[in-house]
This record gives sequence, C-alpha cells and structure tokens, in this order.
Amino acid sequence: MSILLVIGTFEALFLTILVVAMKNKTKADLFLGLIFLVVGLTIGLAYLQYYNMHNGFPMPWALNISFIFMFLHGPALWYYIKSLSARGLRFKPVYLLHFLPFLVFFAIQYRDFIILDPSEKIRIVLSESFKTGNFYKIAVRCIGLSTISYYLWALKLVSEHRRNLKQYFSRIDDKDLNWLRILIIASLITYGINHLLFNLDLVFQFASFKKLMMLSYGFGSIYILVMGFFGLRQSNVFIRPDNKYPGLNQEKLSTGSDPILSDSDESFASSLIEYMENRQPYLNPEITRAGLASQLKVQPDYLSGILNGYLNLNFFDFINGFRIDEFKEQVIDEKNCHLSIMGIAYNCGFNSKAAFYRAFHKKENISPGDYIKGLAEK
Repeated sequence: MSILLVIGTFEALFLTILVVAMKNKTKADLFLGLIFLVVGLTIGLAYLQYYNMHNGFPMPWALNISFIFMFLHGPALWYYIKSLSARGLRFKPVYLLHFLPFLVFFAIQYRDFIILDPSEKIRIVLSESFKTGNFYKIAVRCIGLSTISYYLWALKLVSEHRRNLKQYFSRIDDKDLNWLRILIIASLITYGINHLLFNLDLVFQFASFKKLMMLSYGFGSIYILVMGFFGLRQSNVFIRPDNKYPGLNQEKLSTGSDPILSDSDESFASSLIEYMENRQPYLNPEITRAGLASQLKVQPDYLSGILNGYLNLNFFDFINGFRIDEFKEQVIDEKNCHLSIMGIAYNCGFNSKAAFYRAFHKKENISPGDYIKGLAEK
C-alpha cells in the first residue's frame, strides 16, 4: 500500500508539471494543475506519516497534517470548472470564503497539535488518543460534507455548462465534458467510500487510524492514476489548439449589418429556414452560432432569440435537426448505397458517432439502424 501512495504522489506531481508546462495555458489549465498538486500533496503527506511510523519518526513535522488538505480538494475543482464555464472569470474577494474551512481547521490543528513538542506528537499518534477528541470527529464529518457537496455542486455546474454550450455550438463532444464527468464521478466514488469508512469508524471503531489512512489514501492514489490515464487519453485536456472555444470570442464582435430580409422576426425566421435549406451551412461540422450569424449578417444574440423564442430550439438542436433530415434524404439515395451509416452521417455534418446516434434518437425516437431497417421493410 505504501508503494501505491508513492506512485500516486509522483503521478500527481507529474500531471501537475505536464499541465503547467503545456503551451497556450488558460486559467482553467492552471486550476487543473492545482487539483493535481493538492491531491499529490495530500497523498504525499500521508505517505510521510506512514514512513514516520515505520522508521522511528524521523520527520515528526509531517504527522497528522494530510487530512487538513482535504478541505482544498473541493475548492480546487470548483475553480477549475468555474473557469471553464464562466468566460473571462475574474477573481472576487468573496471567492476566498472557499478556503475558510481549510484555514480554520489548519489554525486549530496548529494550535493543538503542530506546535507540540515532537515527543508529545509521537505519543499522541501512537496512542491514537486524538480519535476520541471532538476536533477529530468534527473534522471527519466536515471533510465528508465539504468534499461531497462540492462535487455535487460541480455536477450541477457541468450540466449548466453543457446547456450553455448548446447555445453556441453544433457539436460539444470535444469541449472537455467527458473529462469533467469522469473527473467528478471518480471523485464522488473515491470521497464517498473514504467518508463512509471514517464515519463508520466513529461509531463502531473497527480500525486504527493508520489502517483507515492507508486504505483511504490508497483509494486516492488509484483515483489520481485513473485521472492521469483518462487525462492523457483525452488529448484536448493536456494539448489543445490555441483557441479552445472558437466562436465564444467572436460573440463580442458586432457584424455591423441589418437583418437579411425583414425587420419582422417572423419574416426573419422564415428566411432563416430558407437559408438553411438552400445554402446548407449545417454541412460544416464546425459551424457555430457566431459563424452562422455572420453569414446571415445579424447579431448572434438576435439569432439565439429567434431560435429560442420562435422555434423553441437551442443552436445545437437546430443545426443537428437539419443534419438528421439531410441524413434521411441521403440514406435513400442510391448514390450512397456503398456508404456506411456513419459515412453518410459524416457527409451530413456530424463528426462523432456518439453525437450522431444521440441526436438521431432524440429527434426520431429510434436508432439510425432501426430507421434504415424500417425503410427496407416498406
């Protein structure tokens, strides 16, 4: 188990360096690095405590410190997701409140334990007398409440972020959402198990603090290894183009022209449909709200108003609806008989199998394969 802690610590530090050293860093990247750094520091301090207990306590300063840094895990994730989902995130003094639990518990631990004579600290750790104190019991419950609450909050932020992206883009599968979901779900599982073990021990006292610490931080090491594996596979987390969200930056620019046909919203909505059918801009897999608005010579917000207010659709569903209709036309065209389902889908503007199948089922309430099978039976 100690080897696992060492591996987890170095993996976290490696990921921190990898994120910080990559080109074209954003604020979100720095906060992602902060997540890995905090987790690595927590696991590393836990290993030092284990090392102390098996080697005559050569570093008593590292005793009973690691658990305090658990209060930083939730805020680090919150900053990361907030910086991804809030364009141009700026620091506000109120954000410092996220660090208040860490500062309060660290101050109490410093007063009651850290400044003690090394021999006294060693005695307390060996006897585990701290487990019967109110500070330990309150800290265990507060750490669980804090971390789980933050990660549930993070899921809510990701859900809102996904809805917002659909107002801007016709595809969102490459916008780090899978990475965020994996990160949060793995975190909830890890912290949920650890929180359960420590709280059960408060009631039943079934394990020593040493065993609980090794088990919980062992889970933490596995967690960081999973994060590293998926993070390295998800290339747009560690290496991405210069402009992460093309189109969002364009939203601030004025196109400077009048609507294409009429001052009437109803007339514009009709001309919009006609433009989509005739010019087929949806065939471009990278079409964005800003890009389409520029073609139509209107403001992006005006286009959104028409889509949401008159057509009751966000940009994502609006574009993919035309792509699906195009797919239904092309799939019955004999010229495309040599193409696979995804071959035709790519011709229609989709560039992800998962995105195509989800969009098709949402609109037609049937899978593409069953739809084609139904055509063959007619």
